[in-house]
Amino acid sequence: MQMDYVAIDFETANSRGDSVCSIGLSRFSDGKEVDRYYALINPRQYFSRGNIQIHGITEAMVAREPSFDELYPDIRAFIGEDPLVAHFAQFDMSCLQQTIETYKLPKMQNEFFCSCKMAQRMLDLHNNRLPTVLDYFGMTIDNHHNAVEDAVACGLITSKMLAQYDYDIQGFLDEYQYRMGKLFSHAFGVAKGGKSTPAKRAKTAAPLKPKSLLFDKEHVFYDKHVCFTGRFQKLKRNDLAQLVVDVGGHFDANLSYETLYLVVADSDWRKIGTPGESRKIQAVRELQGSGHNLTLLSESDFLSIFLKK
Repeated sequence: MQMDYVAIDFETANSRGDSVCSIGLSRFSDGKEVDRYYALINPRQYFSRGNIQIHGITEAMVAREPSFDELYPDIRAFIGEDPLVAHFAQFDMSCLQQTIETYKLPKMQNEFFCSCKMAQRMLDLHNNRLPTVLDYFGMTIDNHHNAVEDAVACGLITSKMLAQYDYDIQGFLDEYQYRMGKLFSHAFGVAKGGKSTPAKRAKTAAPLKPKSLLFDKEHVFYDKHVCFTGRFQKLKRNDLAQLVVDVGGHFDANLSYETLYLVVADSDWRKIGTPGESRKIQAVRELQGSGHNLTLLSESDFLSIFLKK
């Protein structure tokens, strides 16, 4: 199931979490930004020289701006019930919660996750700062520490990392044994019984190798490129890919012009032709419309081919 989420970023006037002086929000749907929100905020607190040097916002710039409690209805309306994501969520969620408590506002109950922790688990970088992760994905940020630009950047890298899970955080949670955070409840992190140490992953995963080089050249997947999409119930994605490799086929992590088969999880197969149809299915339609010979198979139909053998 594809997921909407809202990336959030705060800048603060000083070291206090409730001294927020700007907020940036960026809404993502189906892996793309669809809306954004930005506001300067009067924290009614002093501005430290160090913080001003970071974000460039001064007390004079916010003197006539609304306070957080005045903006809170708009902020809540923009976010709605969707999960939040921040790069180093520990900071931004703390700011949000402390400021809500300072002004004695109704508490939000949204779930949240952290793009910084995701990068730590999924990528193999020398650090996981926002500009570093952006660079890994071939992107840059012009005005780092502008709240809305940071929020958009966070949303973009989150989209890149969630792409392999069809933009559903549940895929990441399942693979790395994490649980979502929840405002005023608990943090985003390793679920009970999960592994707390980061899993080292190469930037490019090692290719799967066949168990034998004696292939049946008449097999439907021999020398064919096969891609997978969705959350599979019967086998893990790597196990499905191994089946293809073992008969002399090629596993494509992403759709390409070489891909001839897209295997769709049964749960997503039922959504074809509905508003819940995944982006990969839509990409297939575009490829088919341009004359590309690409076949869709359900998870069950794919497995039945191997059961017949």
